[in-house]
Amino acid sequence: MAVLAGRGADAVTIRGIAARVGVAPNAVYTYFPDKAAVVRGLAEHLLGRVDHDRFTDPSQPRRELVRALALELRTKLPAHPGSVHLMLGHPPDGPHTWAVRETLLAVLADAGLGPGDAADASHLIDVHILGSVAVEAAAGPEGSAVAAARFRWGLEQLLDGLAAYAVPAGVERPAPR
Repeated sequence: MAVLAGRGADAVTIRGIAARVGVAPNAVYTYFPDKAAVVRGLAEHLLGRVDHDRFTDPSQPRRELVRALALELRTKLPAHPGSVHLMLGHPPDGPHTWAVRETLLAVLADAGLGPGDAADASHLIDVHILGSVAVEAAAGPEGSAVAAARFRWGLEQLLDGLAAYAVPAGVERPAPR
């Protein structure tokens, strides 16, 4: 994480990590089979910082839970320059990643989206988050506030659009598209 934060995604190499922790490069291979595994591990570590359990409160409106989870993810990633590049290049697939995905899918399903729509909505939200963070990283610190405001505006538009696909509890879901 220190290599990623200090020198960016391009510095996340086996040699860069080995130098940072003061070991020979081959020692890193004891823990990671290749660079892709290191990158997935970094992304997994970032997602492990998301307290996904707090987004499952049944007393909260589902829209608020989706918004809060998206905002939580959106705030975690910019703190680590290069994280989006890493996640796009090597999508994480560990237990923290699956916990966040399952939480979002469950909230979307509870909001009235069918399984296919919930999966598509989850993907759409992920793309919105990653795209926003990438734009912010490219804009630099001076563009951070604008990027954050645009993210929030876009998120509200996404949530409004997704609400059109929600079927209230007790109402029969139409046949899949």
